[in-house]
Amino acid sequence: MVQTEFARILADPLELSRQWSREGRKVIGCLDSYIPEEFIHAAGMIPLRILGSTGNVTLADSYLPVFAGKLARSILEQGLRGDLVHLAGVAVSNSSDAVRMLYDLWGRHIPQQRAFLIDVPAILEGETNHRVFRQAMLDFKDELEKFTGKTLESAALRRSIAVFNENRKLLKEMASLLSASPPRLSAETYLDAILSGFVLTKEQHNDLLRQLLESSSGKTSENTEKLVPLHVSGPILVDRSFLPLVRKCGATLASEDLGTGSRYFWDEVDEVGDPVEAIVERYWNKITESYKTPMERRWLHLLNQIERSRAAGVIFVIEKYSDEDQYDYPVWRDRLRSRGIPSLLLDSELVLESEQVRTRVQTFVEIVKGGAFS
Repeated sequence: MVQTEFARILADPLELSRQWSREGRKVIGCLDSYIPEEFIHAAGMIPLRILGSTGNVTLADSYLPVFAGKLARSILEQGLRGDLVHLAGVAVSNSSDAVRMLYDLWGRHIPQQRAFLIDVPAILEGETNHRVFRQAMLDFKDELEKFTGKTLESAALRRSIAVFNENRKLLKEMASLLSASPPRLSAETYLDAILSGFVLTKEQHNDLLRQLLESSSGKTSENTEKLVPLHVSGPILVDRSFLPLVRKCGATLASEDLGTGSRYFWDEVDEVGDPVEAIVERYWNKITESYKTPMERRWLHLLNQIERSRAAGVIFVIEKYSDEDQYDYPVWRDRLRSRGIPSLLLDSELVLESEQVRTRVQTFVEIVKGGAFS
């Protein structure tokens, strides 16, 4: 079964990339959603999303404080510990202060591994910012060409765009199965399928997604009729134990606007015209992450997903110490409340399974069922 294959892949997310490295293939670790992966793919390398680790952080504590957040600290921990030594390089964009700092720390403490910086602005509107953004993307393309010793040809870029767009289409089709009434895909399978895509080649992921969609055609996910449909929002969700916990509390994921979910795959690249400019424009116009403005793109996507899935409530999963996400939450909470939609905020350090989280989710589900919220 495809679901079993996803679980096997996620049991050791870095194993495939280690195998590729042994085969002589170059892998570039990508640290956020503003890395133009199509450029990496067209250069003959494999983009791999690095999502940190839920393990203890010890080595990185000497370089990053606790309030830098678990994601950045655990990624640096992996680098210092040698878990990422098989990568040909890592690519960082100017997202949060902590992630941006990883670029400097990598160059200083892991100098044997190439680090790329895509220095995009925080404000993604206006002519000046667009010019800066475009130049940062083009600089990255130039650096990749120097690194590989070959020019990124238009034909290769078009092939990469087609592969990545197919992946986005398949993921959106999968999201529609999740939000169908009744659901035709379990929330747990949906999350596993998305997370697997970060550590597979896009070609491999597309094959598995096609198999999943074919096997789910006409099927109904089991035991969902009494579960409360919820929307989950936030920058990252990698704890695979969280959705089973939600299910035990009487609810299920019906839609999401996660940075590691639909925000990542929702926008496609225009396949007409100059491929380089099309890639740049896709990342400029994509649904913004919490560390970018304008924030209205995020709000409209969140609201559209809730309306599409008819979710009865929203759980915000926000990384602890993340000022950017903490800023969004009260705005979204109040807007949702005015529409009669309750919400719950959970602080995360990548791991969400705990008795406290279980109690809070259970209480929230009961509130949603009873309509007792203000």
